[in-house]
Amino acid sequence: MNLIKWTPWNLPAMFDDDWDLPSLPSISRFEKGLNIYETEEAVVAEVSLPGIPEDKIDVSVDKGIVRVSASMEDKSEEKGKRKYFVSSMSQAYNYSFRLPEGLSEKDEPEALLENGVLTLTFKKAEKVAPKKLKITKKGK
Repeated sequence: MNLIKWTPWNLPAMFDDDWDLPSLPSISRFEKGLNIYETEEAVVAEVSLPGIPEDKIDVSVDKGIVRVSASMEDKSEEKGKRKYFVSSMSQAYNYSFRLPEGLSEKDEPEALLENGVLTLTFKKAEKVAPKKLKITKKGK
């Protein structure tokens, strides 16, 4: 008779042969709802709004605060048939964030919706060099 060593805490070996878990495709663009970053020319906000059409998205900027709200309700039912199940799905997103100082007030922010991601671009103001004042001596 052969003895087999009992190892109760060898969990990785237990999962090697017995489990065939499916791998999920990479959905890195939709993992986070709001990403804000800065480039040399602009401040960019990426807002994840999967499945929301552009006419259901509201973006407002007031006193340096950006508000993004979007909602959608999808109801599907078939007429003329006996109803056993009616499916409805609703999604709602609300984000708000404060813009940093130093952004251009004359340039209109850009908003681009592509593949369920709304990209807001706020251009930076051109840096103005400080003025040097010439000091003169008042004579008597």
